[in-house]
Amino acid sequence: MTVLTEDGMAYQEISDAVWSKVEPLLVRFRRKKSGGSPPMDFRCLLNGMFYLLKTGCQWSQIPACYGSKSTIHEHFQKWVQAGVFAEIFRLQAEEYQALHGIEWEWQAMDGTLVQAPVRGQLLCLAEEGLGRNPTDRGRSGSKIHCHVDQSGIPLGVVLVGANVHDSRLVSPTVVADILPRPALTPDQSQHLCLDKGYDYARVEAQVKDQGYIPHIRRIGEEKMADGAKTQPARRWVVERTIAWMKGFRAIRTRYFCKAQNYLAMIQFACTLIIARKLVPT
Repeated sequence: MTVLTEDGMAYQEISDAVWSKVEPLLVRFRRKKSGGSPPMDFRCLLNGMFYLLKTGCQWSQIPACYGSKSTIHEHFQKWVQAGVFAEIFRLQAEEYQALHGIEWEWQAMDGTLVQAPVRGQLLCLAEEGLGRNPTDRGRSGSKIHCHVDQSGIPLGVVLVGANVHDSRLVSPTVVADILPRPALTPDQSQHLCLDKGYDYARVEAQVKDQGYIPHIRRIGEEKMADGAKTQPARRWVVERTIAWMKGFRAIRTRYFCKAQNYLAMIQFACTLIIARKLVPT
């Protein structure tokens, strides 16, 4: 939804459908005592957070129509601590499951590296999801590891340091899924597609322990000749979902010092990705 403000600028804001998920979660944050300045409209504050997510700007650069930077940031911190963004991610996924159904048969995982020029980068604190990026001359970085269904709907994300290998993140990402997987049956198996970075015996064993049929691209596997019979490509959907995430500039480069704040923005982005899929084209 695009809104034209008094300063003549057009800003894209969250839809009524997304707000309907968020509003009940924010009731507990309403001011209980009277007096003082009028309380800010929560939807306006959320739109300010969405502006930051979309543009990647600093808190001080959020348009004044959404409130002061201190007010928006203060409420953002409170909502992160209460798990609001993880909850709206789950609620949006549940709505998609009810209307369209999660396609559990074929799933995929992959990770992506992001630069993280934040305070404390010299220490590369693992507890804050920071680590030395081996592809960026050892500079501070983070890794987002994502699990999606057959259509690319995000099911779970984890945030770790850039120096953590993808092959170590299969089980943690499954645990982080926001929806319970359906029970396995002989007629309804579940497949997990992974690239060459997961070509280890221990990873294959983990995938099988999780109840999946593994499909791992092998290191050194030769490309099949033209005309040879192949299976439909299924791993690309997770790469597309990661590209959708990085369409939000606050995700593309990490400027959040705290891991929980950056992860909350990732969950907010996942919520909006699913919401877009619910809009008829």
